[in-house]
Amino acid sequence: MPLIHAHPLGEAVALHAPTSGAIVLSNEFGREIAKGVNDGLTAAQIAAELADPSERAEAEAAIHQVLQAWDDAGLLHRTPLPFPDPVDHRPVPHWRDLGGLAGTAALHLPDGILAEQIDTVMGHMPAQPGRPVRRLEAVADRDGYGIFRDGDAITGRIDLDAARFVLMREVAEITCGAADVSAVFHAGCVARNGRALILCGDSGNGKSTLTFGLVNAGCAYLGDDHVPLHRDGRRVMAFATAAGVKAGAWDLPEIKSLQARYGLTAQSPRVGVRYLPLHLADGPDTGADFPVSALVFPEFRPGQPFSLTRIAPEQALIQALKAGSRLSASHRSNLAPLADFLNHVPAYQLRYGASDQSVTACLDLLNQC
Repeated sequence: MPLIHAHPLGEAVALHAPTSGAIVLSNEFGREIAKGVNDGLTAAQIAAELADPSERAEAEAAIHQVLQAWDDAGLLHRTPLPFPDPVDHRPVPHWRDLGGLAGTAALHLPDGILAEQIDTVMGHMPAQPGRPVRRLEAVADRDGYGIFRDGDAITGRIDLDAARFVLMREVAEITCGAADVSAVFHAGCVARNGRALILCGDSGNGKSTLTFGLVNAGCAYLGDDHVPLHRDGRRVMAFATAAGVKAGAWDLPEIKSLQARYGLTAQSPRVGVRYLPLHLADGPDTGADFPVSALVFPEFRPGQPFSLTRIAPEQALIQALKAGSRLSASHRSNLAPLADFLNHVPAYQLRYGASDQSVTACLDLLNQC
């Protein structure tokens, strides 16, 4: 297998090293250097192929600089990097199974705190008979948790919030079909007239509140925090967990309206966060798939002017990865579906200071298709 895979992405070339997981944005010059690396050539040999004799010394110096930057980024690593601060594996009692249309996650959890949080968020997803099963274990010690998939470590030592986040992402992959999920966006997601809108962003940027507003406006709820992308690079799958409502949003009109309309009672296993069982608002089955109209990166700041700006695929990749989106376990070595998705689905930066602005803009995007 080549050390570096190259994928066209907008006006750039995305270089991906499956061994390390590193992703670097480059150009056609970088693509040619990567080809030389895959062929086992030295910097001097690559320069000889790419430059005229009079320019080879300058080209070789430039290639050396590029290769050093790539090495620093992990692109040239030939063996997987060890997890920092690893946790030793040991047996953990089986807690319960969670399931969807395409798979079952057998969860082994060490304590009541993590189990209560997972139950609140995903406990409504019962396992279905005859589906493939994968085992997820959270191994705890006095300093944190290590997460294991079928006995193999997938994290080093992490805290409670990170452990819950990783377990949710893993359950999303497994229940929607481990082989079918190519990536998982850190995002909210809604649908209207059979088409989905992804609201991607890091915590605190307003994606969950915007999701609530769109569901209150009549959209179907597909997910909050973890949105699986199908391997065809065109569809997302529903993973309708209970949705987290942070303290500043508890009294918003859209939250109150949803609670009254569907009789939803919030639960609060975390300080400062209430979970609303939004999956009860006529949501689809876990794993149901939808074509995507647009990918939106919301940014809420009180009082800021409204703007909706189309962004390039390469910028969308950067923002999605910075927000915590990741390739799936089955597609760790294959960036192609995500790159294909970003090349074909329009992405937007949405800045706003009031909820009614953002909901209207997102409904317009859904109505355009």
